[in-house]
Amino acid sequence: MSRDGIARLQNNEISSALFYFLDRLPLAIRLKKVQMIHKLKMTWIHFIPVISLIFWSAISCKKEEKHKVQLGENAVVKFSFENLKDSTAISLYNLSIFKSSKFYDNSFVLEEENNIEFVIPCEYPSGIYFTVNNSSFTGFLLPKDTLRVNVQLLDNGSVEKIEYSGRTQSICNYYLQKKQHLGYQDLRIPLNKAPAVLDQISINTDTLMRNELNFLKQYTLHTHLPEWFIQTEKSQIIYLCSNYKKSQKALFEKHLNITYSPPKDYYKSIDTLDINNPSAIFSYWYFDFLNSCLVYDNVTYQKQSVAEWRDLTTALALSKANENLTGEIRDVFKYNYLNSYLTQTKDLESYDELFQENKNDFSSTNYLNDLIAKRSLLNDSIVKNRNDAYQQSAKNRLEKNDSIPYFYLPNSSGQFFSPKYFKEKIVYVNFWATWCKPCIASIPQKNDLIMAYANSPKVVFLNICTSSSKEDWKKMIDEKKIGGINLFANENWSNILINKFGVSGVPTYFLVQDGKVIKPYCDSPENIEDDLKVLLKN
Repeated sequence: MSRDGIARLQNNEISSALFYFLDRLPLAIRLKKVQMIHKLKMTWIHFIPVISLIFWSAISCKKEEKHKVQLGENAVVKFSFENLKDSTAISLYNLSIFKSSKFYDNSFVLEEENNIEFVIPCEYPSGIYFTVNNSSFTGFLLPKDTLRVNVQLLDNGSVEKIEYSGRTQSICNYYLQKKQHLGYQDLRIPLNKAPAVLDQISINTDTLMRNELNFLKQYTLHTHLPEWFIQTEKSQIIYLCSNYKKSQKALFEKHLNITYSPPKDYYKSIDTLDINNPSAIFSYWYFDFLNSCLVYDNVTYQKQSVAEWRDLTTALALSKANENLTGEIRDVFKYNYLNSYLTQTKDLESYDELFQENKNDFSSTNYLNDLIAKRSLLNDSIVKNRNDAYQQSAKNRLEKNDSIPYFYLPNSSGQFFSPKYFKEKIVYVNFWATWCKPCIASIPQKNDLIMAYANSPKVVFLNICTSSSKEDWKKMIDEKKIGGINLFANENWSNILINKFGVSGVPTYFLVQDGKVIKPYCDSPENIEDDLKVLLKN
């Protein structure tokens, strides 16, 4: 065969290989590559860079679709700081679809350290929320990956700039841009601003959902995001808004004692949602929605014991999962309930019965094998000594002579306070929220008490607002002319303090002296004056 003939044959073989890869690319990419090949008309040697480009494009396209739930995996988040001039508070938590993988930590970065690292359960692509000196941000993790976060601080300790590096950098940057464009870090913040009027709640929720989805659509027109992430983010937005609408029934009836009469189209957006939605497999709010519509909408709490309630909801969840879910969605949902039951129950026999009834329903052996392994580590002696949920929470309750937990919170002028500010003082601490009617009702008595001790420099009245929006907090302080030192705890700090102080509801009061708890969970303002007089006398 002639040299030209061999060259033509080689070119034909290379062309076949090229079009084999081209057929496996998305249409838009495929057309672009074909046009490029025909235009260049190169010999086979010149095609080598093109082959490499197409080959790696094909692999990367395929990679985007390979994410799966991987039980037991972790991810690492490494923070580094620039211009760190004082100890800096940092807290971080995740929203995990598995209760056993929930992570929450709050720490302090010292000036001489300049960095901190968190190892977080990460069994599937998932978001994290972190706060640095009261500035909040959203990040995103992949299993077995490391996300690096560089935090640039101003001289006053506030965050000037955040920079991400790692495989999820583009996703983290999306959240930075979204916060800058929409004006908030977490959709739950503006959702909670709507007045307690169902018409306004519905309009507010639908508007926020449209704004979020429109931003995502516009952003992806000029910036690449993985398709699986786009589907996950859509699910997060839609199911969170739907959950919020559904939650108003309990708020109105149980907490506000207001008749619940939703407008005609209130549930329209919810009724059209997919119950069985594989594209939402990585969405925390999707699984929260499933819990609501499959379980809690179908059961009534009637003062059952913790064990009775667990038995009732677990059996119902497993049954509803078989009726409404398929594939890995069903696996994750059922695994979550069986795993939670196994980690809490004192009755292994009941668990074994549930497991036997449901073990053949799993489409993947991963979840099944994990449950079998965890069960093999338990015996009746171990579970007999378990405490129930109430006893566990009681362990977090502060007792007399305990040191007051650390906090670092701003007042309405932006000045930050920590416990060291109240050294050698008697402090009457009040945890409250702007939506709490008993809290608001107690303000006049508290103001009277503050006026009575206005000339006593030893006594400080400290009001810490939790689980509220900053705007509502400032407005309430002005309208009600709340005296004392008023501090605001954002969402992360609210979670920290509620846990550290063992606050189960608001209002909750503590009496503190010289940094030690003198009287935990003490009386309200109208009944606390005798205690104040005794402390001052001593």
